Amino acid sequence: MVMLWGAALAGVGGIVGIVAVTVGGGVTLGVPLLLLLGQPAATAIATIKFALIGSFATGALMHGGNRDTAVEVPWLLWPLCVLGSVAGSLLTTGLDERFLKILVVVLMAAVLWITYRTDLSAVPVRPAGEGRRIPPLGVAVVFGLCVYSGFFGAGFGTFLIFALMRFFGLSFVQSASVMTRINLLVVGSSVATFASKGTIDFQLGVPLLLGCALGGAMGTWTVKTLSPAVMKSMFLVFSVLLGSKLLWDAMAPL
Repeated sequence: MVMLWGAALAGVGGIVGIVAVTVGGGVTLGVPLLLLLGQPAATAIATIKFALIGSFATGALMHGGNRDTAVEVPWLLWPLCVLGSVAGSLLTTGLDERFLKILVVVLMAAVLWITYRTDLSAVPVRPAGEGRRIPPLGVAVVFGLCVYSGFFGAGFGTFLIFALMRFFGLSFVQSASVMTRINLLVVGSSVATFASKGTIDFQLGVPLLLGCALGGAMGTWTVKTLSPAVMKSMFLVFSVLLGSKLLWDAMAPL
């Protein structure tokens, strides 16, 4: 029975991992799933982020060997991403449980709307790597997103892809590659903070991590083969189903 439960969790992790490295919705899907299993909100967030290290690690390795997606971003983003993520994760562990659950529902709705309204097949506004000028607004937006990622992170990868396309002139595939590398750094930083607070449920997290690792490898292949429209549709369907169930539970009497 224990092995069957572990296999089921790994399968869920595989789906979450695929979504995480394609349209960036790993937390958006994973956190509601753990909430539906009865986990406290802070534990659900911390455990899913721990599991997502697997998907971003394998995804970053596979993207790193592909010249078409191995693009560079300003070095300034990397230390800012760590700082923002740690600051955000410290906020999460001190917030009220019910407030976090309501926040999950609200943020999922916002992510769904923005994803639905965004054309993921848009061409870059300028060739990747053109010039050395660092867009200040783009850096500020990415930093703010990293704080948000450490705090909760539903849709962080999706928002980050949009920001990289808009401010840094990357294509969707290039943005997905950079998002995967930034996420590995950001999630790793916040997970270290969560672990020090004892917030992670490793009994759930370890099989989820193994599944996410496989899903990350599969997702990297997926992002190069499926059209952005198909990936967006898959993400929307999964999120609507989970969000509807979570909203139903959140509206139930205390």
